[in-house]
Amino acid sequence: MRSILLVIGQFGSIAVLLLGGGWQLPWWAWAIFASGLLVFTWAVVSLGGNNFTVLPDPRATNTLSQRGIYRWLRHPMYTAVLLCGAAVAFGAPSMLRWSALFFCLVVLVFKVYHEETLLVARHPDYPQRMKGVARLCPGIW
Repeated sequence: MRSILLVIGQFGSIAVLLLGGGWQLPWWAWAIFASGLLVFTWAVVSLGGNNFTVLPDPRATNTLSQRGIYRWLRHPMYTAVLLCGAAVAFGAPSMLRWSALFFCLVVLVFKVYHEETLLVARHPDYPQRMKGVARLCPGIW
């Protein structure tokens, strides 16, 4: 149930970010948005089809990916969501979008902790294998 609530919170905040204002973004916001889409695409390609799911619960056939962007980030798809969200929240600002971005960040931090708890249960070597790999942003967290 927790997993479903986290996904609802994530997608709800994404909807508010996308629909909560105009799309007359400055060039730098479009550049950040495009970088978020590139990170997302790289993550999907690096992850492999047997691991992809919108829920934080690992699939029964889950393997730990350390290819591509997963060498530097544990949760690059969440990073991509935050990049795209920041692009619209700061490029076409509104209190609604800033609130949605903050809410999305909080939900994704909870989702990271929940997902990593599930990954440790499935893969006891997860903490050792992920040493030195940032969760969302290299050098920060």
